[in-house]
Amino acid sequence: MPDSLPLSELMASLAEEKANFEHVDDIGRFMYVDDTSNSKYYLGLMLTVKNQRTFCELKENGGAPKIQVNSLDDDSRITEFNFFVINKASGIGLYQYYHQSCSISQAMKSMKKKFLRLKDVKKEVAKTTAQDEGKSEGAAKKVAGKKYNGTFKWQVLINKSSLPVLLAEMKRIKALELDFAYLKPEQKMFRPLTGFVNKHRRKFSFSSQAPLQGLIDAVSSSVDEADSESGRVFAVDESGIDRVIRIQDQPDSFGEYDYDELAAQISDLTVTDFASSWVTDKLIEICDDHKTIFEAKIR
Repeated sequence: MPDSLPLSELMASLAEEKANFEHVDDIGRFMYVDDTSNSKYYLGLMLTVKNQRTFCELKENGGAPKIQVNSLDDDSRITEFNFFVINKASGIGLYQYYHQSCSISQAMKSMKKKFLRLKDVKKEVAKTTAQDEGKSEGAAKKVAGKKYNGTFKWQVLINKSSLPVLLAEMKRIKALELDFAYLKPEQKMFRPLTGFVNKHRRKFSFSSQAPLQGLIDAVSSSVDEADSESGRVFAVDESGIDRVIRIQDQPDSFGEYDYDELAAQISDLTVTDFASSWVTDKLIEICDDHKTIFEAKIR
């Protein structure tokens, strides 16, 4: 993100937006953000509202199970929920997810749309200001573009063991990058640097024609065997969106709950009170218990 439009400003803008059924970025998807209730974390909730008006039940019927179709009340909707928290200092967050709910990729795509909309507003203000100071329209446009040069980027932090599963969801793997805490003296010309290097980065770019499964196996094996400090995989997901997957030697799943148990914790929750919900409190607790991860600096 550009320095002139930091994460704090985006979160403040999202917090000011009133999520409602009349104004939606993605059909049926609503994002709530609270940037003031907690001094360490931005708090959020993504709601995905379904269009379907009926749902099916399977009932016992004297040994012959029977399908029964039920209708929702006129003022009710089937809804999926995903809570999240983001550390204000590091920008590292934790996202609550369950099968078939809004994925982290979809949530970040929605957030990026909001970022780009805010960026356009900021650029227009900067352009007008530059024109008021006597610059031509073309020169003012360049000033605004330079000031807000940059975009919204995010990465998924995963453990090595989870890499094959996540890569299998990708459409293409573009490259692998590994960081080493020392220089491997593989070539004579670099050996004089050995005593001075504190980080050695190697990047491997792959052909677009390379078979996906073969690359998954090769990348996973290389990451598993490499004595690297960290790494990144650059890929493209099924929606054609570029993804950066950051590999770490830390857990990437911090707990599992039965859906019924989790849903019971938010029954009758007023949506605008999400910041004080049980799920939000649990996410904050997990982040506080893993400070080495959520307070780390990520390039």
